[in-house]
Amino acid sequence: MLPMILLIALLCLPSAPVHADLFTKHSGRLQVGPNPCSIVAEDLNADGIPDIVTADRGEMTGQGEERPANDELSLLESESPLSYIARPPLRAGFAPYCVVAANIDALKAPDLVVASFHDARRRHITLFRNLGESGFEPLTFSAPEVGLKYSRMLDNDQLPLYTLPGITSLAVREMTHDEFRDVVATGWSADVLLFFPGDREKYFGDPVITQAPGGPRDVQAADLNGDGEVDLATVMYNSGEVVLWKGTGNGSFTEANRFLSGAALPNKVKLADFNGDGRIDIAVAHCFTSDSVTLFLADTDRHFSYKVQQTETMSLNDNHERVDDEIRDLIAQDLNGDGKTDFAAACYASARVCVFVNESQGSGVPVNFRREIYSFKDGRPRALAAADVNADGKIDLAVALWQINAVAFLLAQ
Repeated sequence: MLPMILLIALLCLPSAPVHADLFTKHSGRLQVGPNPCSIVAEDLNADGIPDIVTADRGEMTGQGEERPANDELSLLESESPLSYIARPPLRAGFAPYCVVAANIDALKAPDLVVASFHDARRRHITLFRNLGESGFEPLTFSAPEVGLKYSRMLDNDQLPLYTLPGITSLAVREMTHDEFRDVVATGWSADVLLFFPGDREKYFGDPVITQAPGGPRDVQAADLNGDGEVDLATVMYNSGEVVLWKGTGNGSFTEANRFLSGAALPNKVKLADFNGDGRIDIAVAHCFTSDSVTLFLADTDRHFSYKVQQTETMSLNDNHERVDDEIRDLIAQDLNGDGKTDFAAACYASARVCVFVNESQGSGVPVNFRREIYSFKDGRPRALAAADVNADGKIDLAVALWQINAVAFLLAQ
């Protein structure tokens, strides 16, 4: 038996802090189209409540088929918090792969920019101009037919399995100091970046092509070196690298640094200040056996140098010979309003959303995260969007669920 004094001392030791989860799962589901692979939560009708748009890729078949994939986006218009009306779907190119909400024209409401991955009709980018009560006006933009070389998978007849350029991601912002929003897209099938300049009358001009070997899969835009110009960060899915591109302000980009991403098949990249030192860091998600997010923390010189890194895994399992989680999407922002950047990952194979809450004090290394797990029994998370969907002033998560073709909500507590 322990001596009484020792027993009292043990009982008086401070216990570990108990944290309530940031989110709770909402019981409702919103039905969307087949295989939603990208999601936007944005107030499109100016009622103060985010509407929901999903890019519904469908099943992809041979590019010679009449319909090689789905070509629709689901549009769910908010009536009140957590109450939505399904509007007629928006028609884009086949296999809409990503959707971004941004104000492209001179009107007040946000528009939608969509990239289609598997469209032989060259409907590569579709701009849906938001005309308010008049609906959305679709405008299509194409990559050139010449100057692109197919670099990816072949079918049994040694023919291209996918179309050119095979756009998988978009970054939309003003990059050339002319007050018009530009678009950078990753052409994964062709190993290129495509820059579509903003235009007063046509909205987007003819694209400028930059060679980007390695399988560019995702792109983010920010001023990485503090010179006032927008730079790019891309992840190279096939070569397992991160590539940083220096922007010139005229729509051209030159490769400034290239380094290993830390694991196989990097498919998502996010730019944010994770350790609170005022410099932009890089988060890279991998979708194969590593099941990890690697943070590259910016050096003090801010000259495209990212030497400090740490890796956060989705689960406690350390068997890197099998796929446990398969990260398909990544978001990075302050999810609980404490001024620190958190991140969340949509894990397709494990049917979970993994949230990493930033609990660091100061700007030290490594960044300290608390992990929270939200499991789904009725679908596989494929894409995430963060927004206040129930009008309580807190950031919630909208989750696009593969298999059951639905949107679920994780509501902030």
